[in-house]
Amino acid sequence: MKKIMQSINSGILILFVTGMILILFSFSGFFTSFLTPVTFEDLLEGKGIKAGSHIEGNVVYALDYFATDTTYKKGSDGIVIPKKNWGNYYIIPFHGGYLGLKTDRSQNISFDKLTEETYAFLKGGQKPQMKIFIDGEIKPMKKELIPYFYKYLTDAGYTEEDIKGMGTPFLIRSRAFTINRIVFTVGALLLFLSAVIFRRIYRRFCILEEFSKDMPIA
Repeated sequence: MKKIMQSINSGILILFVTGMILILFSFSGFFTSFLTPVTFEDLLEGKGIKAGSHIEGNVVYALDYFATDTTYKKGSDGIVIPKKNWGNYYIIPFHGGYLGLKTDRSQNISFDKLTEETYAFLKGGQKPQMKIFIDGEIKPMKKELIPYFYKYLTDAGYTEEDIKGMGTPFLIRSRAFTINRIVFTVGALLLFLSAVIFRRIYRRFCILEEFSKDMPIA
């Protein structure tokens, strides 16, 4: 035990902790990126999904957003006003009901356009032409979003029983899978490097200990 503690230095700890942080940060996206993705067409046709599923392709239909990711500030008159919008949470129809989809700020205009085209299609118009590519992951919807999601469905005419029948609400989030793979790989390399350095130092202490045992006592 003493040799183990002596073999651990600040450099090894930094490499190990940094590697673990990088792996934990990218773990979910790293493994999801290797799963066979479902498309938005698959969702409409009833293909099964679960938390952690990989989704990739152009969004087919989108309805209104049910919540926004907005920061607020208090003005000089004490009134709280919106400061910055970081994206919206849109309703995405699929075979078993509805999903949420989180956009970033740059996608809001495109999704608003797709929403308009979706409602026009539901009224007898042509199929939406707006193309929005998403490469992301399906996650359970956060608890704070669920009341807004349920309110939207209730306002749309769905009963409580209808909503419960749709099951656990899921949320689609875009993921930078290439970055996830790079970050995970770097984290794994740092862990490996910390293990190699630790092993070298530990073996050195073991050799010194054996050498000291073989030395003749004066």
